[in-house]
Amino acid sequence: MQILDQAVEVMRKQGGDGTRAAAALEAIAASGEEAARIWQGYLGNPGAPGDKYTVMSWVGSERARQLYDLSLKAKEQVHAVSAAAGAAGRFLVLDESPIVLAYLGLKEGETGPQAAQAALASQQAMNKHLRALADKVRGVKPIATKKTATKPAGKAPARKPAAKKKPAAKKSTKKAVKKPAASGKAAKKAPKKK
Repeated sequence: MQILDQAVEVMRKQGGDGTRAAAALEAIAASGEEAARIWQGYLGNPGAPGDKYTVMSWVGSERARQLYDLSLKAKEQVHAVSAAAGAAGRFLVLDESPIVLAYLGLKEGETGPQAAQAALASQQAMNKHLRALADKVRGVKPIATKKTATKPAGKAPARKPAAKKKPAAKKSTKKAVKKPAASGKAAKKAPKKK
């Protein structure tokens, strides 16, 4: 399954939540084991033959629905694996299912039991691969986050008080008034005081 392989590679290179991813991969594998039991149940008792077009007509709608429900449950866990990969994991396309469904067409001349046998083998291989991926991510370390440089705990250095600014001198708002020049005799200068 390419999505899960890519998510595991991202985590191995860049870090991620390995514990969370391993738990999600184990949950997907558990759903896969349940799907394998459904396929084995059909092979143990195939029932009446279906048409020559679809596997579901041979397996039955009840088993097909059970496999589909397991697929939905597994897809939630695929999202969890992608989220555990961090920011890079959000770009992974999540459209594949780790559960082999019964909504498949039969090949020319293939019977339902033959298709079910192939589906069972595919599901068992997927389950083995999922457990191997879970083992790969168990030791992945969390993503290193950028932290600002911090000084060791203890007393913080004393800060110098900021110099106080002197208030600016207020400018006089009074306007100088010019007196009109005196004319004639009245324009005598006043005697200077001694």
